[in-house]
Amino acid sequence: MRSERWLLAAAFCVALGVRLVLIWTYPDNFSMDGYQRWAGRDHILVQDWLPATQALVHSVAALGGDILAMRIVMAIVGALAVMAGALVAREIGGLLAGWIFIPLSLFGPFLTWSVVPYQEGAYLLTALGAVGLVLRGRRLAWAREDRRWIWVDLLAGLAPLVRYEGWIFLGLYLLWRRDKRALRAAWGAVLWLGIKVSGVQGYAASPVDFADWGGLTERFDLTALKKTLRKFGRHGLDTWLPVLAALGLTGTAVLWRRKAAGLWMILLLLGLQLAAMLGWMIGLETATYRMQAVPGVLLGLLTAAASGQWIASRSGRIRQVSALAAVGVAVGLAVHFVPQGFDNARRSTQASRWERALIKQMNQCSDCTWHIRPRRGLGTRNRHDGCEILQGLSDYRHGIDFWCTTWPGTSTLDPTHNARWSKGGRKGKAKYKVEGP
Repeated sequence: MRSERWLLAAAFCVALGVRLVLIWTYPDNFSMDGYQRWAGRDHILVQDWLPATQALVHSVAALGGDILAMRIVMAIVGALAVMAGALVAREIGGLLAGWIFIPLSLFGPFLTWSVVPYQEGAYLLTALGAVGLVLRGRRLAWAREDRRWIWVDLLAGLAPLVRYEGWIFLGLYLLWRRDKRALRAAWGAVLWLGIKVSGVQGYAASPVDFADWGGLTERFDLTALKKTLRKFGRHGLDTWLPVLAALGLTGTAVLWRRKAAGLWMILLLLGLQLAAMLGWMIGLETATYRMQAVPGVLLGLLTAAASGQWIASRSGRIRQVSALAAVGVAVGLAVHFVPQGFDNARRSTQASRWERALIKQMNQCSDCTWHIRPRRGLGTRNRHDGCEILQGLSDYRHGIDFWCTTWPGTSTLDPTHNARWSKGGRKGKAKYKVEGP
């Protein structure tokens, strides 16, 4: 029991420590969903997103926290997800498997998008946390009426409030639990259905339509999908996803032969995410590094669990050498994963450099109001603009501190300054040109 506690504590501390270094290196918020969520921080229902992640953002803001505090909270959630993964690895493959999982969990895309307000961290925390606790309960033979099952079910029930894949996870979980008491895990789904039936609409911090599935059938193009898949392949080479896939598939074969408990649940989670990812590619009409985050962690989990089981079946010197080799390979992969995760954050932060420069100018005049003509055609499907970024990087709000001139409606502000995006002409010195006293 003590060794297990050390494992879970180490998983949390390593995961959180690396994430805090990432936040310290790149302290600004980044990526479009992250900008929208911070802009809508006074609300729990934003766009058509499920509410769990936004509830964290809202809570931080309600308590007086800023962007940095919000990002630290997201990092803590990501670290708890790693701890949940280490628990699953330990339950399937033994204590060594949990230790092997820790460096593998530093997979670049998951590291990057678990320090900003995205759902990956919370989703893996709820799904893997519930799976790990069920495996633990079965191993320790908890009685069916044991109150600890209530907390496990409540955790699983949070998944449908985090990510739409969580609804399918809930169904898989109920089948896996094989206990009518587990129906209490439907609490999150029932709550969301109640919200939708009530007709409450999510707050829109910008006029951008975030419904990626809107017009999906009309926008589907096989040629475009092939191009997207090639792009995904190039991203995979950058993150070393093929290496994880090869290790994960090999690990799956090992675990299958040994009839490992919980294996099919992890495989279904992985298959579910791959199917969702394909739909995601079609909806966005492109591939992103973020798409790899959840599959990469699950492949690392399969690799760690299989390694632990196989090594535990060895004896003597072979076992010692194999354990050292497995840990060495995992750490070696982490040496590549971490810089790649930092590089994702660098690129995402660099993309907002012009808006950050404008915010510095706006900060110099605290009582000014602005009319801003932003950069346009940004992000996936070229739907986004610089005004979204401004709101997501600062406390400035459209309609209060500035007016975005390309957004619908008539300005209610008497501007003291005007800022317009300029590509810089021949000289290529792109910037926001500011006019005012």
